[in-house]
Amino acid sequence: MEPIVQFNWDIFPSTKLEASEMSAPLGCMITPASASGVLSAQGSPLRCSSCDNVVNPYIRIDRANNFWWCPFCHKTTFFPDSFVLAPAGAPNSEIPAEIRPSPNNTIDYTLPRDISQVSPGTQKCPFVSVYILDGYQHVDSLEQREFESLKRGICKSIERLPHNARVLLVTFSDIVEVFSKEESVAFSPSAIFNDNYDYSKLLTDSSVIGTILQKLAVERLVASTAEKSPLARKGLLLEKSEASATVAGLKPKLTSSYKPPRATGLALFISTLLLSSCSFTNSIGNVSLFVSGPPTLSPGKVVGETEALRSHHDVANFQAQHFASASKFYRALAYVSSGYSLENSAVAAYSTSGKLTHFGVNDKTPFFSVDIYSGSLDQTGVYEMGSLASSGSGSIFLLDSFSSVDFESTLLTNTDRLPSRKWKTTFTVTSSSGIRVWKAVCHGTPLRSSYQSEKHSASHHEKISDTMSRFDSSLKKRDFTNRWNLGSIQDTDALAVYFEMDLASSSSSLDVHGTKEVFIQFQSQWWDMSSEKEILRVTTIKRPTTLSILAANQVKLSSGRYKLVNQNSMILKEKALIESFEYKTWMALFTRLLVDKIDTTIGFESFEEVVDEVDQALIRLTKYYGGLHIEQSNSTNPYEKLRLIQTINNKFKDLPSYSYALRRNPQLVRIFNSSPDETAFYHHIFKRSGVEDSCTMIKPHLYKVQRDSLEEISLDITSVDPDASAPQYYVLDAVVTVIIYLSFKDPQDALPLHPSNNDDIINGSRDVDNPLLKTILDLVDAKFVQPRPNKPKVVLTQSGHSQARYIKARLNPVKDKIVVEEKKKTRWWDFFFSDSPGNTLAMADEVSVKTYYSELLKRVQNFQLD
Repeated sequence: MEPIVQFNWDIFPSTKLEASEMSAPLGCMITPASASGVLSAQGSPLRCSSCDNVVNPYIRIDRANNFWWCPFCHKTTFFPDSFVLAPAGAPNSEIPAEIRPSPNNTIDYTLPRDISQVSPGTQKCPFVSVYILDGYQHVDSLEQREFESLKRGICKSIERLPHNARVLLVTFSDIVEVFSKEESVAFSPSAIFNDNYDYSKLLTDSSVIGTILQKLAVERLVASTAEKSPLARKGLLLEKSEASATVAGLKPKLTSSYKPPRATGLALFISTLLLSSCSFTNSIGNVSLFVSGPPTLSPGKVVGETEALRSHHDVANFQAQHFASASKFYRALAYVSSGYSLENSAVAAYSTSGKLTHFGVNDKTPFFSVDIYSGSLDQTGVYEMGSLASSGSGSIFLLDSFSSVDFESTLLTNTDRLPSRKWKTTFTVTSSSGIRVWKAVCHGTPLRSSYQSEKHSASHHEKISDTMSRFDSSLKKRDFTNRWNLGSIQDTDALAVYFEMDLASSSSSLDVHGTKEVFIQFQSQWWDMSSEKEILRVTTIKRPTTLSILAANQVKLSSGRYKLVNQNSMILKEKALIESFEYKTWMALFTRLLVDKIDTTIGFESFEEVVDEVDQALIRLTKYYGGLHIEQSNSTNPYEKLRLIQTINNKFKDLPSYSYALRRNPQLVRIFNSSPDETAFYHHIFKRSGVEDSCTMIKPHLYKVQRDSLEEISLDITSVDPDASAPQYYVLDAVVTVIIYLSFKDPQDALPLHPSNNDDIINGSRDVDNPLLKTILDLVDAKFVQPRPNKPKVVLTQSGHSQARYIKARLNPVKDKIVVEEKKKTRWWDFFFSDSPGNTLAMADEVSVKTYYSELLKRVQNFQLD
């Protein structure tokens, strides 16, 4: 299990030059809900009377006067009489958990229950599960009984909900139906909106909202308990048995069109309106959206019934006419799901200047997360709707159809995890002087800064950076904050948090009394549904700065003064800094920034310039810290002696291979060969993955099957030997996909595979009488499928098979593949070209690892500071 907090550099920079040479912002990956090595305590934590940070192992204690010194603000606070301090020098086991050092320095506080409030998930405040079903059934798939499979899966899901859960049921086709215990109420978009309606005003249109609520006979009121809520009094909150019976009785709406009139957006708006404005305080819930096609009706329209679905090229060239309006609409609904009012969500989503951090959120406001299940081979609008899931740590699932075995198992697994999610999670980052919070890239929604209070308002600009860097999109609004609503996070969810140091202009301007160490505290508070308790988790870390290395090695001059910067101290500083580098964490954090910018840049900035950051960052990092040096061979052979040997420091030697893999990655960076929905899915998973899974998504692992075990081998195309005398199995793990590949020479060794779908073999419903394959499938399931929160797609393929391209596309080519293109490239490793007739350029579309490394080293040697 990974540590709770992992930094890219464990020694922080003190000068602007050091920070610049690091090539990417200082940051960490943190898994707030990780169960690894956590202490526990009962009751509210002790807090600093000045800065409100929680007591931690780094405090200094004055036992004689019974107070402690806070490392964050350097002020003192008295211990309460009830707090029993261990004597100085006592063993760890006798030190109170609140201040006991531990590997993670993490502690969970079980907070006292507020008896004046009804707790979420209890009988008076039940968990609400909303099922929003696409009611269409295409006539071409009647034999697959897809709608029946969808209903069967949902009924099983309802049965597995928490015992006191309530269900809100909504269906949509060309109309939207909301079901109560006695009837259903239908809404037609054409009856609610006129042809010229401005959908950007919908969330603030009291007339339309009033019409919808009036038709449902509910009032706009958030009640104190569930039974008093408009939803319950109208019978819209169904018991589990009632909901199952209603779902079982649903009939599909048959269609021969693949883009029939589909009111997905209206169904989501009505559901959001009911949950946010007609429910009860402290309520928590989960929305499961099932879509089999794209929204073709406004609000939230993604494509017209006679239009082609947008591609990345359409979005980049401003040819996707519905993209901006649909994205803003679903983003506004996402803000509502995180506790913001309809009005404030509309301002933040639609206005050019309105930000979420301008508004407050009541912690008793209803909250719900959204999971999206897409059951179609075609796109369903996930690219535009993705913010619904990401705003509250929900999930996105792309499935071929709702009749697949994967759908039911995925739905039930996700339902079973509901009680273990951490609900209504708020995440706060505080720091000592000398360092500021810059930004976070994660699934969540920004909240108003913890410093935007009367007590701490003066510290807001001191503690939170407002710097805009090359990693920020010029079009995306930045919410400058240190707090986020993470929604319903899982134990494995990882956040990327970035910081900015207060830096000296140069080493010569450093002061020995400056910042030698910094402290950071992460506070996560959530509702634990299983134990029905409110938990506050506090993680406190301390890191040294490069100034501390210089100060420890300063030289005393003959005059009696000390020289801070000297040859010895600089050498030791460089050595310590290099040893503190964590290349996997650096790569994961850097790629998060890159992916986040790609998601907000297409169509507004040069995509190639964004992706060029991969190369530029690696060149700078290798130049300054990689220890690259060139020397002649010491061989006695005169020809060998002329050969130059290039070496890179061990801490940095793997970075070029990750950079190479990232530049070729079809899921994260090279997205123009994927559909927008696929990109949304891949990026959604990447933005919640920890360091190891992030690096595996960047650079997959290739394994050779050896009897009943897997041996990792090089990711080169030559590793998959097509000329082996005996058939050989290989496994490629890329986190979201796991590919099992059979390489053979004799056609008699081939598996009886379908050209495109072999799920029946993978799940065991079709027996191919191959014990070795069965063993491999079990290995893959145990090693790659079951441990992961997002079930990867397992693909079975072989030599000459149509899906063999999936594994070969991820393997490193041995030779450069030269293609001819008319347009000019801007990427340096695409510039292996020569002039050719017709003013065209012969370019390397896919260069080999060897060519890439050679060009990289040349660029590093010739690099000059801009």
